[in-house]
Amino acid sequence: MRIALLGDVHGNQDLLEACVSAAAAAGLAALIQLGDLGLTASTWGPGRRRSRWPIPVLVIDGNHEDHAFLAEARASGLTTAWAAQGLVHQPRGSSRCLDGRQVLFLGGALHANRRQAEDGANLIRAEDLARALASAQAHPPAMIVSHSCPANIGIGMHGNPALADSVHQHILVAGHECGPPDDCGEPQLTALWQALPRRPALWCYGHFHINHERLIGATRFIAVAAAGVGQMRIWDTRTMTVTAWG
Repeated sequence: MRIALLGDVHGNQDLLEACVSAAAAAGLAALIQLGDLGLTASTWGPGRRRSRWPIPVLVIDGNHEDHAFLAEARASGLTTAWAAQGLVHQPRGSSRCLDGRQVLFLGGALHANRRQAEDGANLIRAEDLARALASAQAHPPAMIVSHSCPANIGIGMHGNPALADSVHQHILVAGHECGPPDDCGEPQLTALWQALPRRPALWCYGHFHINHERLIGATRFIAVAAAGVGQMRIWDTRTMTVTAWG
């Protein structure tokens, strides 16, 4: 089975439609979107989408979703309606088997360019981490899907220099951590990495808007650039490889 991996969309519905259509036309079985889809009432509220996707679209939350709306959507059953149309929201710490390969999903990430949400809903919380670890123990993942990546383990994600003052103000001064500027990410994902009973072959993420790969031990970390048909990557579940689009 081949599955598309799609980076940040930020509410661009036309671009999302084009990427899903291209993946379906290429014979891919599904698409995994790596967070910052743009889950807001204006884009995904009741009645906002009626036609079914040609292939399943699995999505996690990033830091730029409307998390209050997403919580309401889960509570009201709206996410069930999305699933009937082909958009499957994977809650934090959830697991799914795709072609015999277990995938662990853990959304959420720090804001680097604005204050964190009043209720901290964009942050990965202790209960999210506990749920992910319990899922990993029950179903050791072949791949982990997150919005950001672990910090300070050698992946080598560089913070945007233009956001340095914002990171200082909204993350560091606010009492949060994001790792060193040349290896930044989420400390909660670092904790997940360190506690995994068995590490996955692949760990895929978005958030940084660039393509990047780094092998840490036997795990290949793959960042997928911001959304565009040509920026998608293709995961082959049989070989456990990720290749460029086309």
